[in-house]
Amino acid sequence: MKKSSIAIIGLGYWGTIVTNTLISLGLFKNIYIHDNDSSKIKIIKKKFGSKVIQSSLSEIKKNKKIRNIFLATPPMNNFKMLKSLIKEKKNILIEKPGMTSLKHFDLIKKEIKKNKTKLSFGYIYIYNDYIRYLKKIIKSKKLGKIRYINFQRQNFGPIRNKVSAVYDLATHDLSILNYLLDKKMIIKKSINHDILGKKNFDVSFLNLQAGKTKIDINVSWLNPEKIRKIIIIGSKKMLLFDEMNTNKPLKIYNNYVSFPKIDKFSKFYFNQSKYIFKGKSQTIKLKETKPLNNEIREFILSKRNITNINFSKKIIKTLLSFTEKF
Repeated sequence: MKKSSIAIIGLGYWGTIVTNTLISLGLFKNIYIHDNDSSKIKIIKKKFGSKVIQSSLSEIKKNKKIRNIFLATPPMNNFKMLKSLIKEKKNILIEKPGMTSLKHFDLIKKEIKKNKTKLSFGYIYIYNDYIRYLKKIIKSKKLGKIRYINFQRQNFGPIRNKVSAVYDLATHDLSILNYLLDKKMIIKKSINHDILGKKNFDVSFLNLQAGKTKIDINVSWLNPEKIRKIIIIGSKKMLLFDEMNTNKPLKIYNNYVSFPKIDKFSKFYFNQSKYIFKGKSQTIKLKETKPLNNEIREFILSKRNITNINFSKKIIKTLLSFTEKF
């Protein structure tokens, strides 16, 4: 059964993708669109025609048939927008990171509770079938104790002017970490490069720790090739998730390294190769559903979303520690 209406506010790069996805899913009778930039509205109308309805912000707020809104606007503008929409009893799916102030998170949380609405944040990778499978693998202890995780997220553009590559790209990896480990993350150190000279980080290397697990994140929007890799080193096995390898995206390697206890050391133990075990690897390929489809369906149909305000606040808290230190 189709829901009556949904509105999309913000028709930039991601807002356009969401519009296309909503039309293809066919979940709504009416799809309303709004942006302060009239040229963006013209582009969307030219592409989708009568499948979308142009509307003002005030009309969207007053329209009782619009219960759900997708908000894809800059984080610095979102607090006032969210507050006004929640007062109108709207359920909102907002593009990550949503907001950048912990105080704003707390105030919006009160508004959600008061108005009995739902707010979800667009951390798209939490709705990726492979990421959800990784959580199952970690939970099963198949890899053993998780000693180290390495994230590589690099591509050529889009380049943001209002946020750094850390806020744009590393937020994905922090959301994945938050989902997989559910432990407090601490940024230990960072190396950052302002390549384009716009007082913003284009390339960053973050070193973190979650419990006893050591973590490295490398992000860049100035890389000639698109790279999306997650490497997990466990005490029993190793795992590689290569999102760009469509034929063999996930491999579990039966590899591990172990050393004898210090009281058993002898001259023979200095031959390192004796303690490196390399067995057969296992390739896993899942039948996937598009993450954005999963995200939108869960937002619309579920009473409670994983990427709620508490989930997002943890990520912003970690990022704020990054900006305060570096």
